[in-house]
Amino acid sequence: MAEILATLDDINAELPSDSPSFLVVADDDNTDLLQISVARVVKGYLSRVIDNVTLAEWQSPEVVPEIINVIAGKLIAAQLYFNHVAKTSADISPDSFAQKRYDEALAMLNGIVSGELLLPPDIVTTPSEGISDLDYYPIDATNRAFTMGMEL
Repeated sequence: MAEILATLDDINAELPSDSPSFLVVADDDNTDLLQISVARVVKGYLSRVIDNVTLAEWQSPEVVPEIINVIAGKLIAAQLYFNHVAKTSADISPDSFAQKRYDEALAMLNGIVSGELLLPPDIVTTPSEGISDLDYYPIDATNRAFTMGMEL
């Protein structure tokens, strides 16, 4: 059982219960790999604004902020539902249930990164400054013996 950012209840709350033809229920067997994948995506995405030490501490749903439980639940539910529907249908519309849940989760992640969606006050965030020349290695702005622009 690999509940990392969302519990099975968080995931099942995001799945439709009114469509008997596509009824999907999250369990340990069908969510283990999705939990790992979604944890990587969410932590990677939020690493722009949340300290890596904080992100590394998020190993179970109990220590993760509730908003992150919801986002992870939406992302896992979206992929789980998509996988289920893809088994029986070759044509999945761009406005499908899975795509809507995915879009909702990404909008929430974007809201956290932009500062529009606030995390609890104990989670320290820093505004994203975008990518600069210092994000590329090697660069000429460091004190190294050899640089990219050096004539050999």
